[in-house]
Amino acid sequence: MNLILPLLLVVVAGGLGYALWKQIQRADVLQASRYHLIQERQRVFSFLHDVGEAFTEKLKVEDILKLIIQCSVRTAEAKSGAIFLLDASAHNLEAVVIEGAFPPPHPPPGFMESKLTSRAVFLEQAIKSQKISMGEGILGGVAQTGKPVLIRKPDEDSRLPSYENEILRIQTFLAVPLIFRDQILGVMAMANTKSEKPFNDSDLSLVTSLANQAAFAIFNANLHQMLAEKERVDRDLEIAREIQQLLLPSSFPVIQDTQVSAINIPALKVGGDYYDVIQVDKDHFGFAIADVSGKGVSGALIMAMCRSALRAKAVGNLSPAQVLKEVNRVVHPDMREDMFISMSYGVLNVKTRAFAFCRAGHEPLLVHRHDGAKEEVFSPRGMALGIDNGTVFDTVLDEKRVELHKGDALVFYTDGITEALDETNQEFGRAQLTEAIHACAEQSSEEMARNIEQRLRRFIGHQPQGDDITLLVVRV
Repeated sequence: MNLILPLLLVVVAGGLGYALWKQIQRADVLQASRYHLIQERQRVFSFLHDVGEAFTEKLKVEDILKLIIQCSVRTAEAKSGAIFLLDASAHNLEAVVIEGAFPPPHPPPGFMESKLTSRAVFLEQAIKSQKISMGEGILGGVAQTGKPVLIRKPDEDSRLPSYENEILRIQTFLAVPLIFRDQILGVMAMANTKSEKPFNDSDLSLVTSLANQAAFAIFNANLHQMLAEKERVDRDLEIAREIQQLLLPSSFPVIQDTQVSAINIPALKVGGDYYDVIQVDKDHFGFAIADVSGKGVSGALIMAMCRSALRAKAVGNLSPAQVLKEVNRVVHPDMREDMFISMSYGVLNVKTRAFAFCRAGHEPLLVHRHDGAKEEVFSPRGMALGIDNGTVFDTVLDEKRVELHKGDALVFYTDGITEALDETNQEFGRAQLTEAIHACAEQSSEEMARNIEQRLRRFIGHQPQGDDITLLVVRV
């Protein structure tokens, strides 16, 4: 009986000691886990801080990516890493930035023969020159499925390239997709660890979190770059618009007993419509309106070429047909097959009020008579400039002669007026144009042009403008 009590005390003491030891062990594990989590959190915060700093410095996309891969490799304690982005076709991955001696997806020929000092550059160039198809290898598979891959040992996956060289040998590998708003932008990959231990699930989770932040950073960097590019293009287009406006007459020459007014409203920053008034000689003035196929910068450049050719050929030449034939011979060699210029050009004798007129595939000329009768439509034959070298153009071009009287008005216009659509997709049409002319028949050329424009704007309403709008009114 005397021995049992001491034995019981020993057993109880041993049990308590073992339980205490286990608790100490558990506390050590928890402390180590807590320390690991704190370190991991610190690395993530450091990563986010570095990436956040990049946006305040307005870096380029490639600089952002370089910073991201440097931060990611450091945070994941990896030896090397790379970011691969989908190309414009979204069918292939291309390496954009590389950190460390990242093993290339395909063995680069000549690597061992290159000098030791230049191997890093050689390796980077080799990786960047390689394209990886969707679904090809580890990286292509991650891009296709959108699922991360963790390989602890190289013999676990045959898709990994095998290298005997110590620099390129893969000991452990992970790759995660770069996804933003369900869109796969590319893949971020890490190879080997500084501790020589395999990547684990915690590393995969950490790199996946970093990849999510990286994808957001990449998306924003691309967005900033696109906005900056758009601002640059807008500035260039604004300058082009100012230059183009200089090519259109800011004022018209004083013409005996004749009023001239015009409006020009490009659909875009710059347009392909053109109008002009040219003094042919002391008694004759030329009136032109033109419409280049296509809008924007290409149309504006062709318009400028057309203007130069017309002004060079019109002075001293009283025949509109001859002028247009020569203009066609000038512009045809420089015109693309899918482009052409429609033009109306006429010459007015200010003494006799005789008007000679040609139409190179352009809208018919409208003539309002002073007596209030119905507007007359003149549409002599002719094909657009730039389509033919002159063999057919010269044959089909007709010249029409119109006798004008005091109070008559000539109305030149482009199809941006007649084909303008309202909110129900109905066209303004020539009938409404002639009605608008008739409604302001007693007014000056300036008032007539302004009233036609106002009526057209009311018709269009909130419908976006689909084509350049140009109008030239000449009243004798």
